[in-house]
This record gives sequence, C-alpha cells and structure tokens, in this order.
Amino acid sequence: MYLALRPPWGGHDTTTAAPNRVAEVVTPDAGVAKPKKKRVRHRPPGGGTTSGDEQGWGSGDYVEETEVQLVQLSAADRALEWRGDDTSRPPQKIDMAGGTEARSLDDSEIRSTIDSQSGAAQSCVVSGATNTDLKGTITIKMIVDGNGRVTKSKVQGFHYMFEHGLLGCMQRAVGHMKFPATGASTLVTMPVNFT
Repeated sequence: MYLALRPPWGGHDTTTAAPNRVAEVVTPDAGVAKPKKKRVRHRPPGGGTTSGDEQGWGSGDYVEETEVQLVQLSAADRALEWRGDDTSRPPQKIDMAGGTEARSLDDSEIRSTIDSQSGAAQSCVVSGATNTDLKGTITIKMIVDGNGRVTKSKVQGFHYMFEHGLLGCMQRAVGHMKFPATGASTLVTMPVNFT
C-alpha cells in the first residue's frame, strides 16, 4: 500500500494549514478475470497544486485505463490436436559381440532430466496461452537416441496455441534437453500442466 501526502513544496497558501490528505490508495484485486477500469492521478504541470486549489497534489486530473481483455476462443480454438514428428520407436539393434548392453532410459533418469531441464518447455506453454482462459495439460512425446539427444518430438495441445507458435517453440525447447546416454533409443512422454 502506498500513501501520498501533500508535498511540502506545493504552491499553496501558507496562512491556512489544510490537513494532509491521501492522494489515492489502489489495491489490485488479484484473481479477477473481468476487465476493470483504474483511476490514475497525474501530477498537474508546474508541480504541486494549481492556484486556489486546496485539494493537494494531482487532484482532479484523472485518466481512465483498462486492463487487457481475454481473447474470445471458439470451440475450434479449444480443440486438442497432435502436431509434430512421427515418434514411433525405431527398431532396436542387438549387439551379439558381447559389448556393453544398450538399454532404455529408466524412470529416475527421465524424471531427473525433466525436472532440471523443462523450464523452456513450460515457458512455451505459458507464451502460447497468454491472454486466454485455456487450462489443461500439454503432452510432449520425444524420441531420445542412445546418446541422450532428442531427435524427434510431437506435441498435443490446443489449436489456438499451435496457431501462436507452440510447436516450433516446444521443438526447440526439447531439442536442447540432454538425457543420459544409454546406447538405445527411448520414447519419453512429458506432460506440462497449466491452469
């Protein structure tokens, strides 16, 4: 909360002392989706008060501002769809020479990598849903090769978000993720929940 008092440098009559007055107290109402109008006081030119004005700094000078409106989405915009690469797992090669055994990633390796490296993917989801009331889960399927690199990815998301760059952003984000090298490819599914 901010409290603004009459500035001592204001041009007012010093013979009559007017009580200090609050210029304005604004409390934002978090969580309200409806647009509201705010009253904002601006300082009059020349500083302080205008001649003969006992109201104090900035009185009577209002500008109406409105908050950002939510985008009105159609049923087609809210439709979930898959876009991206074919994420069918490639055939596995078996090493008959007795070398190190190739294996898929285990759950703890997948969870550890996603927990530490999914920030960019979450940013893509937030960016795609900005100024909307969309809520849900965006699902990403990735093929991670034996060296731990993501080679293919597919995303399930809302049509509106795809039209606002979700697929490209998400494929760049998961393309930078680095999983442990296990010698075999793994299909990894990563959900991103948002409300």
